[in-house]
Amino acid sequence: EKAVIGKTWTELEEFKPNNLGQAWKLADIISKTSFKAGHKSAEDIFIAISMGQQIGLNPFQSVQNISVINGRPSLWGDGLVAVCQSHPDYEGIEESFDKDSWKATCTVKRKGKPDVTEHFSIEDARIAGLWGKSGPWKQYPRKMLRNRARTWALRTQFADALMGLITTEEAQESEN
Repeated sequence: EKAVIGKTWTELEEFKPNNLGQAWKLADIISKTSFKAGHKSAEDIFIAISMGQQIGLNPFQSVQNISVINGRPSLWGDGLVAVCQSHPDYEGIEESFDKDSWKATCTVKRKGKPDVTEHFSIEDARIAGLWGKSGPWKQYPRKMLRNRARTWALRTQFADALMGLITTEEAQESEN
């Protein structure tokens, strides 16, 4: 394997800070690059790295998948799925969308637990004040309905793995 600054590529992929000082130094370095993925400060990057380490993400996955919104760490939708899929008890996910009723359904399977099924419909989105809202709810309504059903099912089934994290999309909706 090719060495990079005394490390192999495999070692870099598995890199995790061993202490708060290392995590802070990495956050400070990342904050000075274009890799910072929308984080506003080294402090936010530090929180993303620290929270990510708790849920099994390496620092670079954390910076890409965790945002700090209103002081609260949150996971981008795909990051939420990835954390759950990497859990040893993950058995699968089944999703469907009824085009007539515009109702999304998601079932998440976990070893040793009953399946969890969640639904999200236009009516649910209206009640939540999301339907027709500018941004992704207006541009990609079907995807947003699917994402909400998936988010609820994953968070219910894998609360331990996600440690209470909500999705970035939900955090952004609550700040508006």
